[in-house]
Amino acid sequence: MRTLEGAKTKPSRERLFHFAGLIPLFMIPWAGTTWVIFTALAAVHRFRERAWKFYASLGGGFARYMVIGMGSACLTETLAVIDNLKRPPGERVLFNPNPLTDLYLAFAYYLPFILFWGLAVRRYNYSWKEVFLIGGATGILMEQMGAVFFSFNPLAWLYVLLVYGSYKAMPVLVAEDCLKKRERRKLKTWKKLTLGLLVESTAFVSAGALLWSFKLIL
Repeated sequence: MRTLEGAKTKPSRERLFHFAGLIPLFMIPWAGTTWVIFTALAAVHRFRERAWKFYASLGGGFARYMVIGMGSACLTETLAVIDNLKRPPGERVLFNPNPLTDLYLAFAYYLPFILFWGLAVRRYNYSWKEVFLIGGATGILMEQMGAVFFSFNPLAWLYVLLVYGSYKAMPVLVAEDCLKKRERRKLKTWKKLTLGLLVESTAFVSAGALLWSFKLIL
């Protein structure tokens, strides 16, 4: 009976997740386009078997993970640029008011997060859901240097959770089938949280250093 109930519950939860992924599309006129990255994550989950086959066909080992991950990150920043184009340059919440310069600097910012999470999920048994929650929650603390967290606005927290969690979880979900076939070390929940916080903090510091070096080239 428990097995049957569990089998019924899982599809129901998946349908609810897929339905939730449509919400950002209907909310674009009011909430903008950035969080449509959550819609993309839900769509990949809906067609995950095709995504797994596509990922397996790429070959190239870790490089393919980085390509998928940076593609997810670039999509996120492109959506953010679209949101900010309607604002005066001085009011744009971007790395740089110029869209092309912003995308250039965004590459430096996102790269450490994709890289370090990629290394972590290859060695330890993280699921895409765990990366989503850890990466999204810490994103709330980091967004705008803590300004979002100290706003104490639950809706802003949810927005950032969905955006940061989605772009970090996307490559893990796409690579999920291949990752499960690897021999990965199993960690207890508290160890996953601890390591996840270490990954996030290391990536954040590295992102700051890369941003500084990329700005020197401008």
